[in-house]
Amino acid sequence: LTFFTADKIEHLDSDETCDGRGFRKGNRCTAYNHLRQDLLSRYERKDPLLHEKIRDYRHNILLENGVAPQQIGNVDDWKIVGLTDRKARRVWLNIDEVIQTCETNFLLKKVLCIKVNVEEANSTQAQLLMHMSLDSMIGIHGAQLTHGVLLPQEGFILEILPWIPHNISDYGEWTATTDRPTPLGEIFHGTNLHHLGFRLGRESVPMCEHLGWSDRGLKACLMNETNENNIKFNWSNRDFNVDVNMISKFIASFLLKDIPNCSRMYKRAEENFVIYNTYCSKGEDKVKRAKQYFHSRSRARQYKYGSRQDDNN
Repeated sequence: LTFFTADKIEHLDSDETCDGRGFRKGNRCTAYNHLRQDLLSRYERKDPLLHEKIRDYRHNILLENGVAPQQIGNVDDWKIVGLTDRKARRVWLNIDEVIQTCETNFLLKKVLCIKVNVEEANSTQAQLLMHMSLDSMIGIHGAQLTHGVLLPQEGFILEILPWIPHNISDYGEWTATTDRPTPLGEIFHGTNLHHLGFRLGRESVPMCEHLGWSDRGLKACLMNETNENNIKFNWSNRDFNVDVNMISKFIASFLLKDIPNCSRMYKRAEENFVIYNTYCSKGEDKVKRAKQYFHSRSRARQYKYGSRQDDNN
């Protein structure tokens, strides 16, 4: 984040940060949560009109995306979903299809999906308004999702995890862990945000499409140095597609439904998503707390070693 204060960044190596063991034990891991709260309080003190500017910004987003003024009503009733739009490396190839499907399925339910690209923000103020106006961010693992710290309380971040098949190349496997947090999971751990992950499968990779997951020759094709496939397949360079039905499921199951308690949240995510962090109550206790539901190590290994031919099933 370009607007993180240097004095706060220096303190992220304190005892409040986490290691892998700490995350699984559910320890405090509060450094980034403190940073988030500090950032938000600083901006509110600096600009007493910030919340009104955010509402105006949301209103303009709706107008710019074709929502008629008489349809808008109260801007706070809308859910605005930002899809991270990169112009080079890790390009979301079918992002326009996802936005069209979102409009078809959810516009009448007051959900609007838009592209967000931090590179188009020409000032700190523009970055703030771009991200503080969102209710949810969805994007491939990468730096832009760090701006999720600016989402409102109980906002949703859906981190799309790249396909990292161990029997082809396990480089970058730390970007797609489900039995412990990804690096982004460390940032949102312990906050009042919902951070979910979804693992892409073979169909997300628009390379060597004549070969399926179990076909002989797939590794040789993807690792081909002559046509530079080996460079393009590297997770940090690879462009990707996302199943539009997965995005619709996320919106319908999470964004449009209340989170009554932790167990209900876990149940909704169980089949398709990993919960790196959620903010929910347990049982009859109405007090909300941060909670994590990682996959078991055995389930994570199924993905890692390719036991599941299609991670989306």
